[in-house]
Order: sequence, then structure tokens, then C-alpha cells
Amino acid sequence: MNDFNLIGKIYFAPNTSDTELIEKAMLRLKENGIPEEIIEINYNVQNLNEGDLYISYDPPDLILREVYAKTQSGFIKMKSLKSIKL
Repeated sequence: MNDFNLIGKIYFAPNTSDTELIEKAMLRLKENGIPEEIIEINYNVQNLNEGDLYISYDPPDLILREVYAKTQSGFIKMKSLKSIKL
């Protein structure tokens, strides 16, 4: 990975059903060092753990966040790592 030291899952929540947009997003993620084959399209943040990466689409950018804590009550804490122009 270029800018990331990942140890867990990578979830992508594109928030759209536009397949062309999703394909473009996957290409941009690949260009930024995240192999497409390890990205899972998933919206359930409760399945994330510390060290996982959560990617969301916030037009016009992809926002990459790392999970740095998960409380016993299930609260997920994330910090933004990078924004990628789509």
C-alpha cells in the first residue's frame, strides 16, 4: 500500500447503485495502492474492528478512514486518513 499500513478489512460504502461510478471509484482506489480484490462493498460498520479501513463516497471525493477504536458498546471511532478526488 502506498500511504496505508493496514492490518484488517477494507470496506467500501459507495452510497450509490451507479455501477459506472463504483467502477471509477475502484480504479481510483487501485491507483492509490489499494488492490481491488481486497476491497469489500459493505455498509455494516459494526463488522469493523481496529485497524480496518472504511471508504465512503462523499461527492466528489472518496473518504478513507481508519478504525482506531471500537468500544464494548459497539461504538466505532474512525480517523480520516485521506481524501481522493473521483
